[in-house]
Amino acid sequence: MNLASYASDFADGCCTPSAFAFGRACALLLGGTLVLAAPGGLEAQSREATAQYDHESAAPVAQAVRIHDPITVDGVLDEAVWMTAPPITEFIQEIPDEGQPVSQPTEVRFLYDDESIYVGAWLWDDGEILTRLARRDTGVPDADFFVVLFDSYHDHRTAYRFATSPSAMKRDEIVTGGGFGDTSWDPVWEVETTITDEGWFVEMRIPFSQLRFRSDEVQLWGLQVERKIRRHGEDTVWAYTPRDQQGGVARFGHLEGLEGIDGGRGLEILPYLSGRAEYLEIPGSESVGFDNPFRSGSDYFGDVGLDIKYSLGSNLTLDATVNPDFGQVEMDPAVINLTAFETRFSEQRPFFVEGAEIFRFGEGGGRTGQDDAQLLYSRRIGRSPQGSVPGSAAYSDVPSATTILGAVKLTGKTTNDWSVGLLNTVTGREAAPWVDADGARQQIEVEPLSNYFAARARRDVRQNQGSFGAIFTSVHRDLRTEALDQRLRSQAYAVGADGRVEWNNRSWVLAGKLSQSLVRGSPEALAITQRSPARYMHRPDASHLDFDPTATSLSGTFGKLNLEKQAGTWQGGLGLSAISPGYEVNDLGFQNWADRVQVGGRFAYVQPRTGSYFRRLSVRAGSDFTYNFDGQSVGRELSLSTNGQLLSFHGFNARFTREFSSWDDRLTRGGPLARVPSGYSGNVGFNSDSRGWWQVRSSVRFAEDEAGGWQRGGNLDVFFRFAEIYEIRVGPDVTRRVTAAQYLTAVDDASADHTFGRRYVFGELEQTTVGLETRFNVTFTPGMTLELYAQPFLSTGRYSGIKELAAPRTFDFRKYGEDVGEIEKEEDGRYRVDPHGDGSQVFQVNNPDFNLRSLIGNAVFRWEWRPGSTLFLVWQQTRSERLVPAIRGAAEHDIGEFNLERESRALFGLKPDNVLMFKVTYWLNP
Repeated sequence: MNLASYASDFADGCCTPSAFAFGRACALLLGGTLVLAAPGGLEAQSREATAQYDHESAAPVAQAVRIHDPITVDGVLDEAVWMTAPPITEFIQEIPDEGQPVSQPTEVRFLYDDESIYVGAWLWDDGEILTRLARRDTGVPDADFFVVLFDSYHDHRTAYRFATSPSAMKRDEIVTGGGFGDTSWDPVWEVETTITDEGWFVEMRIPFSQLRFRSDEVQLWGLQVERKIRRHGEDTVWAYTPRDQQGGVARFGHLEGLEGIDGGRGLEILPYLSGRAEYLEIPGSESVGFDNPFRSGSDYFGDVGLDIKYSLGSNLTLDATVNPDFGQVEMDPAVINLTAFETRFSEQRPFFVEGAEIFRFGEGGGRTGQDDAQLLYSRRIGRSPQGSVPGSAAYSDVPSATTILGAVKLTGKTTNDWSVGLLNTVTGREAAPWVDADGARQQIEVEPLSNYFAARARRDVRQNQGSFGAIFTSVHRDLRTEALDQRLRSQAYAVGADGRVEWNNRSWVLAGKLSQSLVRGSPEALAITQRSPARYMHRPDASHLDFDPTATSLSGTFGKLNLEKQAGTWQGGLGLSAISPGYEVNDLGFQNWADRVQVGGRFAYVQPRTGSYFRRLSVRAGSDFTYNFDGQSVGRELSLSTNGQLLSFHGFNARFTREFSSWDDRLTRGGPLARVPSGYSGNVGFNSDSRGWWQVRSSVRFAEDEAGGWQRGGNLDVFFRFAEIYEIRVGPDVTRRVTAAQYLTAVDDASADHTFGRRYVFGELEQTTVGLETRFNVTFTPGMTLELYAQPFLSTGRYSGIKELAAPRTFDFRKYGEDVGEIEKEEDGRYRVDPHGDGSQVFQVNNPDFNLRSLIGNAVFRWEWRPGSTLFLVWQQTRSERLVPAIRGAAEHDIGEFNLERESRALFGLKPDNVLMFKVTYWLNP
């Protein structure tokens, strides 16, 4: 099989057996590997083969000096002991003049005592010093910065990053590999700065208790120091790596001189006290005859809890909680999802975000191939209850989230270089009281007692030029009620192994992972699993799938292999992944797809240095071929994209994707295979210079297909920064789309033998969505901020041309009332469909038109009133309404029709739900 014959097969869209499909994918991966690695491939073409980098001899060295009296951290740097430490002064520009010395003199020194390491920086400057205050961990592109990173394990993989501006704002994060940062890590450390006519100066004190390192008497740490001079657009580093080579933690310099240190006081206790007042709009009692017995509309709650962090030596950390407060201060954005798939939201709870890197499964070479199955998606823990109250309930009190009774987490690195992570969480049994229309009170269990467990181990080898590891996750539910037993799986397990290897100065990487899943439960629960959108195993024409209504377990496999050239002017990669129909990890992970084999590739040009027109430029081309396990081609696309920055610091990006016609085994949501038309999509974006007091980011989106579907949209983000402490962001977003066939429902009809005894009903959807994200931030001091956020969101959808799929393996439809049968709208807003026109088989379809109005807003005051101790004051407001034609009092002619003035007026006319919260923590380090 050669590339030409594969391309011919791609263009023809032929469907072959699964063995041939998988074999074709492997052949392409192997053939592409030979093209990339052969003497005539990318490596030879780029002429970038450089002498092997010898880290031990090439890495620069800094020296830390022990002191016996603590230093006053005030940013003045007037203690004589600072002059006993040798300075590092040789800083090299990464941009704009790569390889040249820093434009302003820079000196950095290191001292330490029994408890802390001290960093002093003399940042001389004969020009304007740019600065601005901002909330901790915020990116500030218009301020000068000083950054120090410690690879305290010296594993060439993980580093602790401490950064500050001339205004002494803090940004701290854990950096891994080539630059992934976890900003949720908030250690307790000190920094002060001063500004004079000669420059600005930094003094830091970082307790050893906030870092993790080996227990050796004599320490050797990895070290990187950075300085950013914004007015020049200048980024300089101490340990320099050319831009056309792979940098990151593995190319840090060394910090020597540390002897006889330990983790200090390893116990941290963080008790908290919180309160919550809810002022909610309770639905009226007119239709029931009595008031809601569970909520008054003004309800108050209080709580106390304790977080504990204990260092097991200098390299392992145990986190535990008693009655943890896992509420989110930030609210999830409003979205409208008309697909069968779940929306993934980011994790924002510190307990789960901190140390999340160790639990990440699979790494390196991941830029090709389909979206991965995620084995640990921590938002499953403490989720909203999955059970429900009976439809006869007049009022109910269903908890908004499952109570987390306790959680414990162990993370760190062993003495023999194994990174380990253990997570165990227990969530409580949740019951929802409810009353029926007669006032009879009952109670139903809506979430069982559950245990969530994850274990991860990984070992880095060859100075982090390779790694291998394993992961195991499990979920156990104590299902005591028939309703939950028929709905939820009782047990879920997943196990996986992953690894990567880099070579040729880390320019090449080969990475892979393999995972196996197993779920168990009642036949009813497993039937739900088999029918889920990820796999639709009950499809009537899927000969490779076997739906078993008596099954009590289901297992599957996921695997992925990627080869990447990740450095140099010419880059590229090939990826192969497969996920079997029975693979299921959604109990503790996140997965939208199963029954897929995908091969993808990309080719890229990356400008190695600042040129005559661009500071940076990349152009990438890619392709993806997707099959199901029956060998049917269910996705074929080619893409071309570019991203760059002009010499003026303005940026741009663009992407164009051509999708070719293919089969679709998800369009009918469990029905027969269909065809999807070819089309194209793309976007173009622009952003202005981020260093000014204002900035604009904008983009336009477009898409179209041969069936008449299309999309047009765009967004405009405007930023204003002034008086050093204020920041405003306004970001409108508008989308208009027409969908030629939006799934509505399926109706059993024995006479519909052309579609296996069911009619698959669709409609043509015209949708308009308008959103506006606004933020106003005030930073009073580095430890005191006020953040205001609001997101009005409006969306309308109007359906027309109600129709049914004409035949399997097509994208042909028959419109009711035109091509087949009769259709009429009834008084209740629903459609009455008579597919034969003789009254022999009549069914109803709910009118799916909608108007969605939503306003989400919050205000957060945060004050770090003493080191490690924080006061939060929070106000949240939500307004939401979804109108459908069946709602009495709604003007039916307005449903589905977008009118900005009417929708906005209606949105702000809604009665709001208000929540006021406070939380105060007190950090103890006994």
